[in-house]
This record gives sequence, structure tokens and C-alpha cells, in this order.
Amino acid sequence: MGIKKISYYVLALLVSSASLFSCQKAHEEGDYSGDGISTVIMRLSPFKGETDDTRTEYSFDSGTNTFTFLWAEGDAVGIVSSEGSQMKFPVQEQFYGQVDAEFDGRGFALVSGSRYASYTPFIPDYDINPEAVPVDYTGQVQRGDDNTSHLGAYGFSAAIGSAPSSGMLYFTYQNIGSPHRYRMPVLPGTYSSLTVSVDDASYVTKGTFNLNAEDEASLITLTPSETSESLHLDLVETTMSSVGNLRCWMMVAPTNLTGKVIRMRLERPDGTALISAVAGADCPANYRKLFSSKTSVYPAEKMVEASGGTVSFQLINSTTPVGVTAASGVDWITSAGSATEDRVTTYTFNVAENTGAAREGTIVFSESGTGISHTVTVSQQKAGTIIGIGGWVSENHTGHAN
Repeated sequence: MGIKKISYYVLALLVSSASLFSCQKAHEEGDYSGDGISTVIMRLSPFKGETDDTRTEYSFDSGTNTFTFLWAEGDAVGIVSSEGSQMKFPVQEQFYGQVDAEFDGRGFALVSGSRYASYTPFIPDYDINPEAVPVDYTGQVQRGDDNTSHLGAYGFSAAIGSAPSSGMLYFTYQNIGSPHRYRMPVLPGTYSSLTVSVDDASYVTKGTFNLNAEDEASLITLTPSETSESLHLDLVETTMSSVGNLRCWMMVAPTNLTGKVIRMRLERPDGTALISAVAGADCPANYRKLFSSKTSVYPAEKMVEASGGTVSFQLINSTTPVGVTAASGVDWITSAGSATEDRVTTYTFNVAENTGAAREGTIVFSESGTGISHTVTVSQQKAGTIIGIGGWVSENHTGHAN
């Protein structure tokens, strides 16, 4: 799919009293005779990728594959001068919910000849180190299916000011992170969290970027300070009324996952989980990635008592179904057939009686032609263990009384 063109969004910043920023007092006298900067213009670059995207409030239209950007309450940018002092430029209420916001920039003591860099969202620390502006991708929470409103708080972006001309200073922001959408087929029910992980790879969860960088590529290069084997997204008020595709969004630090498999674990409030997977890709800064899995399996784990019995797993297919084969990895778990209704295939397996120690086996569900598979776990209690009413466990013993 080609990249759709959308116009840049322009932000010209508000008149404010120079006394608000006493750190710039040295520039106030005489700077407005022709050398001062009367207007600051912000341009937010759209994310590159299959479709276009910007910052703050995100609204994805799956019908047209386009994003709409609107400024929201609390939005602000920071501008840091070559002297290292920071200024806050808030978006005013009359521009909430709009694409463009216009402000008169007089009064901020910005002068031609100084170097300025800017970033957003604003960090309320006027002694911020411009060479180590922090980013943090942890703690993300999504409310409802396919909701992107939480991404604005993690949409870190930065820009180096162009040479002032005719009293105007221009910034064209570059996005540091990569917004990811994970779409997976699911069963009806409520879901409470999503965890994504990649074998033999790690994600940057915290880091810094350097506003004193000499060029834009270096400006948006993240220096890691914390990494993790997985990323976590809390889900609130996320209930699916029928079989369908659940869409979860996270802002992610740039990472190359080419040749990897992204594994997704979607948990319910009762602790059970649905698992899915999709091929990875390169996820550089300023690019959005849409990951759509073909199948999911529920539940991810099953516990069986020592006497054996049957277990069932449900495979949920996408609206463009792919073939799936299910194979046991141990001889004590054998197939008992499957049945399909709509997009859900229920696989049943027989579990033999266990006469020894507790054991664990796996069943692998393999998609045809994609190289993707899902592995579920069957755990069986050791011989003599009984799972009773309410989940209590006891052991049968034999012996002689003296």
C-alpha cells in the first residue's frame, strides 16, 4: 500500500509576557527592533508506513486507512535555547479538537542567531538536561478496543529550529517512537492486558535523546537506559461481544524485529490467556507498524488431574482463514478430533492416566504457509494427586499402621 499524503499541521505559538521567562531576560532589551523572533511555527511530521499518523490524539479509520490528528487539553511543547534554558509553550483551549493552532510568539525573547531545539510532550522540569531528555514507554493503558487516545503521552518527538527568517522560527518535528497496532482474532469476553515478547530480542523501555545533536537523524536517536524482554499494555473496559478482531496499540521504541516472531499473550481477568503470534519487522523511528495475526488459541494452558481425561482448545481464525494443523509433542496426549463452527475450531485431546511424577506436555498449532505456530501447555498432576471441589489438592497414600 502506498503512503497517503496529508498536509503538515502548523502550530504558531501564543503571545505571553516576557516576565514568564526571566531566564531569557538578557535578550529582552532591543531584540524586537527587527532582530527578534515574533512567530514560532511548529510542523508535525506524519508517521511513515502503510498510512500516515501524527501526535497527541489519534483516531484510526480502518475503512480509509488514515489517521486524524487533533490537539488536546494539556498539550504543550518545550523549546530549549543554546544557553540551555527551557520555555513552555502550551496549546490554548480554543484550539482543542482542531488540527491547526495559531499563536503570536512575541514576548518570549527568542532572537535570531541563537540555536533552538524543541520537543513534545513537554516535561515540567525547567532545569532539564538538553543532552538527556528522558522518554519512558512503560505504564501504557488502553481503554476499549482500537482506542489510540493514550498514545499522545508517549508520542515523543523533537526538532531543530531552522535559521530564523523575517522574524519567524520554524520547527519540523521528527517522531522518536514507533506506534504499533497488534490485531488478533479473539473470542467473546473481557480482556485485561496484553503482553508482547520476541525470542532472543529485547525492547527499550526507557532512554534519552539529545536536543544538542547536530542533525535530525542523531536528534531522534534513542540512548537506552532500561530494556525488557517484553512490553505490557493494561486494558480497561475492553470487552468483545462476539468473535472478532481485538486491536491493541502501544508506542514502542525503535527496534529491528526482522526475521523474528512477535508473540502476544492476551489475558482475561480470571487469569486465563489467549495466545497469538505474527512475523516481526524493522520498526525504525518515525514509522508506524500494523501487525495482524491470522490465528489465536485459547486457553494457553490446561491442568489435568492424574487420572487423565480430555482437554479442549479453541483456535480462532481471521476473516481470511488459513489452514492449521495441531500436533502433540508427547505420546500421552493424543488427538480426539476437531469441530469447526464459523471462525472457531475446537480441538479435543485425550490425556492418558499418569502413574508417575507430575509432567508437562505441549501441543503445537501450526499455520499453513506463514511459518507461524502457537504452543500450548498441558500440565498433569503426579500419581495419587486429586483435584477436588474448589480446587483443593490432596494425595492418596498406602501403608501399614503400627
